Amino acid sequence: MANKIFQKEHSKEKPIDNSDIDFEKADALTDEEIEERAKNDPDSLPFSEEQLKKIKIRRRNKVNE
Repeated sequence: MANKIFQKEHSKEKPIDNSDIDFEKADALTDEEIEERAKNDPDSLPFSEEQLKKIKIRRRNKVNE
């Protein structure tokens, strides 16, 4: 399944689990460190030009919040 993009659904009833993230450590990283780590992460491969053309940005629906 190489280069497959996964989308995770979440809602108020089923929020995203961020318990494994150390936000203090993440906030301490510089932009350069973040970029370098992303480039070296095989699960964080950059989009190709063709993939970028197909991206659709969806805004969150704020009905009944």
